[in-house]
Amino acid sequence: MADSDMPESGLPEPQRPEPEEPRRGGRRRTRLYALTDGRTAAPHTVLTMDTTITAAVGVDAQAGLPTEWQAVLAMCAPPGGRAVAEIAARMGIRLTPMTLLLGELADRGLIHHRPPLEGAETTNVHLLMRIRDNLARI
Repeated sequence: MADSDMPESGLPEPQRPEPEEPRRGGRRRTRLYALTDGRTAAPHTVLTMDTTITAAVGVDAQAGLPTEWQAVLAMCAPPGGRAVAEIAARMGIRLTPMTLLLGELADRGLIHHRPPLEGAETTNVHLLMRIRDNLARI
């Protein structure tokens, strides 16, 4: 290093490592702003963490979609579907970006969404018995 390149302190400046892309499972992970197209506000469809999501398109219609969208659609295959919070947890994405992403999918007609059961629906004894029986089978 020449004297003219030396900082005033007389010591060379430390080298800073280049920031790395976030990785998950050894592969590059898409940045959250890219998943939501930079959107920070809720789209037309507002979803809560307990809204049930079901894919509205088959595997053949998913060819040109981003891999994260394909993963969500595969995870939410009909007839069951999954809750927004469960999708976010399985994808390793925070809840707010996931609701934005799912809102985008809903606005494009790629998913169906169903709000959680109302209070009157959860007091149905027959429904509660079916839930209990299904949980016992697991």
